[in-house]
Amino acid sequence: MKKSIILIAATAVMASCSVQPMPQTIISYDYQESSVRILEPEQSMLLSPVMADLEVSNKKVVHTERDAFANIEIAPDVIKNISEFKKIALSRAAKAHNADVLVGTIIDVVTKNQRLEITVSGYPAYYRNFRSATMADTELVKAALSVKNRQLENDIIAAPTERIDRRERR
Repeated sequence: MKKSIILIAATAVMASCSVQPMPQTIISYDYQESSVRILEPEQSMLLSPVMADLEVSNKKVVHTERDAFANIEIAPDVIKNISEFKKIALSRAAKAHNADVLVGTIIDVVTKNQRLEITVSGYPAYYRNFRSATMADTELVKAALSVKNRQLENDIIAAPTERIDRRERR
């Protein structure tokens, strides 16, 4: 008798369970990317070095980018990728001011109403006077690289280091 009551109860419980179809959620993604120097000349050929002057405007510009991020809601994964969003804002700022590059840029990132807002300020600069490099130009580049390398070496030497005595490890 107990077995038949348990069997009837189990059948009633199972019969009351039904599988409901899951509502389908449509997810759409928007993608945007800004890249610089993606297409480089092939390294298998010999290229003649080219020099150019960089003409920097004396007027500082400010560009706040909101439109590119209008559909992006702030979340931890968005914050992890903030460097990519900064590149987009920098690219759009240069385009907005018809500049080849921005010099002395400052990039400020804020959130307003759960939306991303990136402000870029700097001096628009334009490449002018393209020409084949001379020996004097190449010496100038070598000197600049030498100074940069010395600065890097100083930064590395000045960085705090942690020494571990081999006797301490035993």
